[in-house]
Amino acid sequence: MSTRTISRVLLGVICGIGVVAVVGCQSSDSAETALSPGESSVVSLREFVDTTYAELVVCDPDSLWAWYVAEDFGIEDFSQWTEISLEEVEARAALAREVLGDLLAYDDGSLSPDEQIMLDAYAWFLEDLIVRADYPYWDYVIGMSSYGSHNLALELMTELPIEDAASAAAYISRIEGIDEWMAQLIDVYRVREASNVIPTEYTIEMTLTDLDSAFPSEGEGGVNPTSLPVYTSFADRLAEVDSLTAADRERLQNEAVAAIEENLVPAFRAFRDYVASLSGRGTSVGVADYEEGAEYYQYLLAHHVTMPITAEEVHAIGLREVERLQEEMQTYASEVLGWPQNMSMAQLEARIVAENKPILQGQALLAEYQSYVDEVEPLLADYFGTLPESDLVITVDPDGPPAYYQEPPIDKSGPGQIVTSLFNMTPYTAYDEPVLMHHEGIPGHHFQIAISRDLDLPDFQRDLIANVYVRHPLFQAYVEGWALYAERLAAEMGVYADDPLGGLCQKRLELARLVRLVTDTALNAMGWTWAEAQTYSRQATGRAEPATREMHYDGYPGQVTIGMGYLVLLELRQRAMDALGEDFDIKAFHDAVLLHGAVPLSTLDWIVDEWIEEVSAAQQPPG
Repeated sequence: MSTRTISRVLLGVICGIGVVAVVGCQSSDSAETALSPGESSVVSLREFVDTTYAELVVCDPDSLWAWYVAEDFGIEDFSQWTEISLEEVEARAALAREVLGDLLAYDDGSLSPDEQIMLDAYAWFLEDLIVRADYPYWDYVIGMSSYGSHNLALELMTELPIEDAASAAAYISRIEGIDEWMAQLIDVYRVREASNVIPTEYTIEMTLTDLDSAFPSEGEGGVNPTSLPVYTSFADRLAEVDSLTAADRERLQNEAVAAIEENLVPAFRAFRDYVASLSGRGTSVGVADYEEGAEYYQYLLAHHVTMPITAEEVHAIGLREVERLQEEMQTYASEVLGWPQNMSMAQLEARIVAENKPILQGQALLAEYQSYVDEVEPLLADYFGTLPESDLVITVDPDGPPAYYQEPPIDKSGPGQIVTSLFNMTPYTAYDEPVLMHHEGIPGHHFQIAISRDLDLPDFQRDLIANVYVRHPLFQAYVEGWALYAERLAAEMGVYADDPLGGLCQKRLELARLVRLVTDTALNAMGWTWAEAQTYSRQATGRAEPATREMHYDGYPGQVTIGMGYLVLLELRQRAMDALGEDFDIKAFHDAVLLHGAVPLSTLDWIVDEWIEEVSAAQQPPG
């Protein structure tokens, strides 16, 4: 495999940014392994990457706690909040500039193929940090439920480990510090407001509804501190700490109540007042109304898609792929199901709903989920050269979404998990359930993420740490692209051979994802109104959209374009099949895609091209 000059997605934006002296992240004192970038010449590339990555991520301890890896990075106390001031964002970007400069010194033509991949992917990560500092308002979002950084802060607290009196005291200290953290959050928003960067009016309205429900005013009865999850989860976990006496528990619970009343509730009411001050000033939809909206959205596309692409290109690709899926569904319905030819999308949708099987709940649904996992396992040997070492189990979270994937522990002391809610079913029809299992489990997230845990990779390619207040892990076009690809791959493996309507519904869900490529770019870069986007979506899918808007668009512009990862994987596979002909091996192709951990799509494109060259060269006669 040959080396190459790094192809930067973001470098054109970085050029012209002045280099600033490193002032250091305020949280970096926690790192015991901090390495000055200037020392890079005396260490290997792998040591440089691992050490400088640790130095960067300890600047954000909250996210390390959220991803259950804080202690692996030497952080043991969660009493302090992650610093979210603009000064801290700039300091982290300054450190990233220094690290990037020294990283590029390693690109001297002597790297092994794996080292070149490592360098390329790490350079992308650093460049993204640098450019992100030009748009600090992207990092923290107003929004309802899990789309709001204020709510994500509370959710993190319910997941922090309470194991003894010291950790319980740290938890209370954290509650006491939320007013200072919230003041920083409001300050960050005020900077945006001064630049006319204000959320959509819909987002403001929904956030106010959310806050008024959770934190009613004194005139409406006020807040019962003991009813809030930040307290109930604390009390439940205290009850499990055997080393505490009854008196200790009562004291700690009382201190938590006092902190909630004196710090947390006033902080959230202050935040509510600030959000209310924005009412009537929000945009109608998207970021196009921002003064630098076009540049900002282009950055978001670069961040999410991880390859050079414009909004116009994504939009055109989306329109083309929507048309392809519509034709596939119509042909499949006619040839496989015997339905009338050339049914409209609305007619197809009505027929699917009419023939829907009963929607299951509880243990019956759990058994159904398990059957989908069991069904695909015997087929894997024909499609994969490498299987994950960790097992996969299905567990239950009654309060969670229909399903999500929980990766195995870093030390592989436990299995990967599909975590399900047996009473929060898949949206639309029961035929979505097998797609969900293939996406989250086998051959989806479990294969990609658990296999990466089995490899000797740098932390940033294996443990996809994300900012807890935004939840955009690295390289999601690759990660979610693989999961969408796995849905289609399962169909190609024959799992719907005895379930033809299920096969149609797999295509139906694929269409729903690809429609978003069109609507997101249209809303954020092409001036569409929400009504126009909703009309397009209804016509394209044949399905009436929910009465409420999707917070994807308002809370995270550009995020749904990670669906491009799926299309890139299909294109890379077709490229390999065309180039290799009878020498194409699907198992070897999947190894090429999976055995380097998570990477930008621009890096994956190179990886597959180099693999094609290697296979082609191996087939050439000697001499």
